[in-house]
Amino acid sequence: MNRIFFLSLVLLTGWVFGATERPNVMIVVADDEGWGDIGWNNPEVKTPNLDKLAAEGVRLERFYVNPICSVTRAALMTGMHTLRTGVENFSGLDLKYQTLPQALHDAGYQTWMCGKWHLGGDQENSLSGPEYLPTARGFDHHYGLLGGAVDYNTHRKPRTQELDWWRNGQPVEEVGYSTDLLANEAIGLMQKRDKNRPFLLYLAFNAIHGPISAPPGQTAGARGRGRETLLAAMSGLDSAVGRVVEELERQGLRKKTLIIFFSDNGGDITKGSTNLNLREGKGTVFEGGIRVPAAMNWPGVLAAGQKSEQFLCVADLFPTILDVTGVKMASPPSFDGKDIWPALKEARTTEHPVFFMGNKEIAIFRPPWKLITSRQGQGASLMLFDVVSDPSEKNDLSAQQPEIVQELTQAFQMYAKDIPQKARRGLGGTGGGAKKRPPGPQN
Repeated sequence: MNRIFFLSLVLLTGWVFGATERPNVMIVVADDEGWGDIGWNNPEVKTPNLDKLAAEGVRLERFYVNPICSVTRAALMTGMHTLRTGVENFSGLDLKYQTLPQALHDAGYQTWMCGKWHLGGDQENSLSGPEYLPTARGFDHHYGLLGGAVDYNTHRKPRTQELDWWRNGQPVEEVGYSTDLLANEAIGLMQKRDKNRPFLLYLAFNAIHGPISAPPGQTAGARGRGRETLLAAMSGLDSAVGRVVEELERQGLRKKTLIIFFSDNGGDITKGSTNLNLREGKGTVFEGGIRVPAAMNWPGVLAAGQKSEQFLCVADLFPTILDVTGVKMASPPSFDGKDIWPALKEARTTEHPVFFMGNKEIAIFRPPWKLITSRQGQGASLMLFDVVSDPSEKNDLSAQQPEIVQELTQAFQMYAKDIPQKARRGLGGTGGGAKKRPPGPQN
């Protein structure tokens, strides 16, 4: 046999075998779900399917995201902090950034997205051209909404009543409860998949973001801000996840699939959410705004029943998934996130380097320490907490620990050297004109 032909055949065969042996990855994101909006933290909430995934896998007790929707989604897609990507709210994700689905697609994965994009391609974003659509950023298929919120049944934007429901860039007029429709689409994609190739499924629900609606037939009813409506919507999300997991089981894919679940930010306490003992909520960098329910599940790979105290952030997921799948990028970016797969797989914790969460205000972490500051300048005050011993952030230790404040301030300044001037407006001091902070929890 010709030597060159033989080597080519070996390489090609190895790639095909490698692709079929690679695990599937399913990322499930809830919208605005607070620390107390999941069954494993609060028995008031009925989420048996998510509770089971966590109980049979790893509960990530210290998983951090950004305080609002699109900022977290940008970090997931890029493995970078918002300080670098510049995504703050509705700005969209710049085309210069490689994305997670692009990396997996280039390695032979089928890449599907069902749900909320919120990173461009829609008129509410400043980057609204077709090149910003999910199908231009690495996904083979997208179904769902491009913007930040829709009515759960009409799929129209609450303020403008414009339709925001799409399949691969084309508007879709249909009736149905959005949570159920997204699960149906995911199941259909799995049923029609190429069985010789692994897949990435990104299932990003708009539940339980406002305007919240309960599933059909539930008396908690119509849209509203009440806790009952939120609980019903969360139960509906849980049922939808359960149906998708059942399809994985039906196809014999559970042991071949890593499932990752988390919320995009903390709960919105103005709309019936609760973050229990964590301070404040969505829109802030206090624990209630950025520490969220999260879990990973992979039968036979991740030991069941773990409650991991490993600090990790949403930007860690991109490099971690590359490790899990064995995908090597031709030109890998300089991730802000860290690959934490070895620690999770071995049921241990590892030291996490300094990381940054937030957009207007910044939380600078060097576990167990967390420094809250502002990049707006204006003499904003600094607050320092030990979030392990003080998860409710009642005790500001900035005056007692000036060396830690200095260390974390310098870490931020070093990081800021690598990002655009627009994104680093300086750390405020503790002098006159300090920004007023809301008081911490009283009990």
